Amino acid sequence: MRFKKVVAAIGMLAMATGAFGGSATAGRAHEPLKGKGSGLKLIANIPWDGGTDMEFRTIHGRDYAFAGSEASALKGGGMHVIDVTDPEHPRQVAWLKCSLVQNDIQISYDNKTLIMAADSPGGQDSCLALGKLGFMTVDIRDPLHPKPIGFATIPRGSHNTTAMPNKPYVYNSDSDLTKVGEFQIWSIANPAKPKLVNTVPVRDGLSPHDMSFNKDGTLMVSASINHMDIWNTSDPENPTLLYTGQCPGCSITHDAKFTPDGKHIIVGDEGGGGGTYPCPGGALYFYNVEGTKDQPVPVLVGAYEPQEFAKTDNGPGGCTAHVFSISNDGTKVAISWYTAGTRYLDVSSMTGPSVGPNTAAGVKELGWYEPVGGSTWSSKFFKGPYIYSDDEHRGFDVYKILGAGPQQ
Repeated sequence: MRFKKVVAAIGMLAMATGAFGGSATAGRAHEPLKGKGSGLKLIANIPWDGGTDMEFRTIHGRDYAFAGSEASALKGGGMHVIDVTDPEHPRQVAWLKCSLVQNDIQISYDNKTLIMAADSPGGQDSCLALGKLGFMTVDIRDPLHPKPIGFATIPRGSHNTTAMPNKPYVYNSDSDLTKVGEFQIWSIANPAKPKLVNTVPVRDGLSPHDMSFNKDGTLMVSASINHMDIWNTSDPENPTLLYTGQCPGCSITHDAKFTPDGKHIIVGDEGGGGGTYPCPGGALYFYNVEGTKDQPVPVLVGAYEPQEFAKTDNGPGGCTAHVFSISNDGTKVAISWYTAGTRYLDVSSMTGPSVGPNTAAGVKELGWYEPVGGSTWSSKFFKGPYIYSDDEHRGFDVYKILGAGPQQ
């Protein structure tokens, strides 16, 4: 996500903490289902401003997207719940009008608690985050009526949070660029009262920008702008550092994720920090995880940039790798590229069983789409041949993959 903002989000209207179903902003028309691309078809839109992150869950037999916006509540800010059980006809079923900046979204392992991150003090429409930095916990057991229930106050703020995949812990990334690096570990065993259990110093580097766990939660990889680390998190309250390094050519190590089998790591470089930046922007880097579990050694096997374009029709603006997701079989990536829209990639040659440093096939772009007026913040898979995006200018877009989609 973009560099940490240092100005407060100014609330434009004091809002109740209830949810609202229907259009994202009163009277606003859907954004046009138009643009240019190949391999992807834009099929639906639900409009709001300031789109950021999103997560997906199946709850009580229905599929939901939980999508964030950092705009004021008047312009669609807060957290939107979208029923995507029928992906081609998505329907907003709730809107929590609690506007936070930058509003990274995470969901607990038990699907009961949603976490909304704030790295600037909340304004009048920020609900429990009024005047605070940190993260807010939201009860989503009834997705149609999300309810703010708690707040973790963090003086250095919460740029991104990461929920453990199998335990009630949240790791906090402040993405601080001015102080000695650290990250915090919070227990949400009682989500109404998050409890700080440890603050972990990051030696010789900046705080994490984002963190991701492997499938069983025993390893964590952090992207910390000027370096990346691998941590043993078998004891979630007391992680130990196993590896530190940096991807060659990375200007801002923004996001790093394990593939589902844990044998590879994909790292994104957010060139320019989300500001004006020429295409193709920062690259994706692909690593094999070699060595042992106690001494992992990431080995670089390739990189990817979408070289076929020099500029976009949506500029000037950021044009660089941003929030991405990996298919369950580890062979595909959906990634947002700001003004260059959403890219759909076959990365099987980089994440297969016999990947070496001289891999010839490289990454294959299966599809891409630049929507009219868009600047895409996050692009993610969820069930079937679809990619969903949360866009800074357009809100929630749904793309259908033309041809065989990923195995989700």
